[in-house]
Amino acid sequence: MLYMANIVAGSIITVILLMLLLKFVGLFADTPFFRTRVWPQLRLHPWWPAPAERTAETLLRHLLGQEQYLTLCMNGYLDVPSPSIPGRIYRIPRGPGQVQVIEHNELRERLCVQPASNGLPDADVVLMHKLLIESDERAYLLTANHFPRAIWY
Repeated sequence: MLYMANIVAGSIITVILLMLLLKFVGLFADTPFFRTRVWPQLRLHPWWPAPAERTAETLLRHLLGQEQYLTLCMNGYLDVPSPSIPGRIYRIPRGPGQVQVIEHNELRERLCVQPASNGLPDADVVLMHKLLIESDERAYLLTANHFPRAIWY
């Protein structure tokens, strides 16, 4: 009987510790570090519960290549050089945010282009921006909402 009581007590303590751990991780789960470095790596595993996110992350990693993908994961953004304007870079954020237009290391403006459907994985949105810029930059710029650089930059 004492053996069963120890097992139950051990199980309760384990559950409480797991709940505290999940609560602790939950505090930081939406920080840029988790959003850009931790979650993308977890999404690549076959046990990830959302197959669409896993597939999107795998496709992004494949199309970017190892070096660009690691840079995206480390910085939280992807720099795409302009195909038509020398010295211009489009900085695409990993998560929500506007694309920054940087010319000769100076922020010129911010662009907002959203996919028609909501709820797409972040990896698909990053890839959407990259492919649109590289394939038809002019149409991308005509579609985007343009915002001047913010005062605090």
